[in-house]
Amino acid sequence: MRFKQILAALGDKVIDRITIRMVADFLEPLTARAANQARAPLADVFTHAAAKGLCPDNPAASTIPKIEKKQRKRHTVDGLAAIRARAPLWLQNAIDIGLLTAQHRGDILDMKFEDTRDGFLYVVQNKSAKAADAGWLKIKITPQLQAVLARCRNDVLSPYLIHRRPERKKKREGKDHWTKVDERFLTKAFEDARDACGCYKGWKEEEMPGLHKIRALSLHLYKRAGKDGQKIAGHASEEMTRNYQRDHADVIWSEVEADLDLGLIVAGE
Repeated sequence: MRFKQILAALGDKVIDRITIRMVADFLEPLTARAANQARAPLADVFTHAAAKGLCPDNPAASTIPKIEKKQRKRHTVDGLAAIRARAPLWLQNAIDIGLLTAQHRGDILDMKFEDTRDGFLYVVQNKSAKAADAGWLKIKITPQLQAVLARCRNDVLSPYLIHRRPERKKKREGKDHWTKVDERFLTKAFEDARDACGCYKGWKEEEMPGLHKIRALSLHLYKRAGKDGQKIAGHASEEMTRNYQRDHADVIWSEVEADLDLGLIVAGE
């Protein structure tokens, strides 16, 4: 869509005649998000063109990115309950694990059955290897979490907690098993369930919360219940930071408990 907008505005121009003013005039009427989304690939185009000697500079990079104001709202308990009721079982499992563990989408999709042992679910957050604000978590398997884990086991043989039988059994790039759900499919399935149930009528499109906002609701509910949601989310602590200076075998696992009352969400209370 952004490339179509770029072509419509600048496609008939000779590339070394495109000025900063032309690019700025193209970006000005767009929303902050749309403008930034169009500006990024346009700057890449000019970077490559300049490297080939087709233009003297990069007029897109010379413009200033717009400040994007966060407009998406947080899920309500009733709203998420309605979405969950319209979701297929595998998506319900993803929603429940997201609420209980407050983990990011990618970390939820990477969870495997073999990660559950000795009464804990072990999670190494994807960003842990590079960032100091994530953790190595051992999440205590409470009765509620155990119930969700049990539901994850079905007649589809898969190493992953969140899995599904695709319409075509085909191993895709970046997937090590045909049953693994990728992030884009998960996001789209969640949005389909959200739109189908009509739980947020009257909200603008840019206000509609996606699947990633489940984490925010989870942390809110943990805080409201007087529990330490920040720790289960894997936010930085001195203990976690020390892990970056250790071998993996010597990692200090941060023990947390996923004890949020899921009944509130399931019942929509």
